[in-house]
Amino acid sequence: MSKATEQNNNLTCLAQVNDENRLFEVYENEDLRWLSIDGCVQTAMSLERPDALMFPHMLFMVLPLNVMHHVSRALELGLGGGGILRHLSTHFPKIQIEVVEYESTVIELYQRHFNPQQQNHTIHCMDARQFMSNLDSQPFDLIFVDVFDSEQPVPLMFEPDFYQDLKKHADNTGWIVLNTVLTSQSHLEKLHKILSETFLGATIYGYKAEQFANFVWLISLDNTRLDPIWRAQALFELKL
Repeated sequence: MSKATEQNNNLTCLAQVNDENRLFEVYENEDLRWLSIDGCVQTAMSLERPDALMFPHMLFMVLPLNVMHHVSRALELGLGGGGILRHLSTHFPKIQIEVVEYESTVIELYQRHFNPQQQNHTIHCMDARQFMSNLDSQPFDLIFVDVFDSEQPVPLMFEPDFYQDLKKHADNTGWIVLNTVLTSQSHLEKLHKILSETFLGATIYGYKAEQFANFVWLISLDNTRLDPIWRAQALFELKL
């Protein structure tokens, strides 16, 4: 039991799982339930409003839905606690959603603690890079990339071929959304260069929430522009 649990009677530990030297924990208080991996909070869910987006960067991630005219298929690489999945399922129930998650423990904890409506989605337990390399299906209108490592950036985030696969399997009028945690300026510049070279002819928006490490990249493959109020909040708007 963690010290935080001992010091706060309103805090309850629902699960602790050690899997391949990684610690997965689920806690809740009167308002929230959250998933922690190796001591780092990965996602949170409102007990009263499970569909609510709980962190500022998640608001940025769904901005394309405000301007997209048609979304029938979406792909999410990285499940976590299912925040984006719950939001889409509640507010855009007609969208067919596929999810790819590498950690079987994360999938199990999601099903037990973060899927209150027991939604039945297609969740693939496999490596995101392998999934994209072997994918043979109709293009996706919207692709979310939200892969996470508690210690360092996931290597595939700097693999140009990975982004070529994303582009290949995205609809020509679609959007690709990246949620990254890059605290190094050199990593940000490296990814900026890769995206600029891969998505020629597209428009890329960059967003950073105050007091959070998350940096969100929104890629409009057909140069659809976001609403003016959200464009004004972007750190940059780059038309390639």
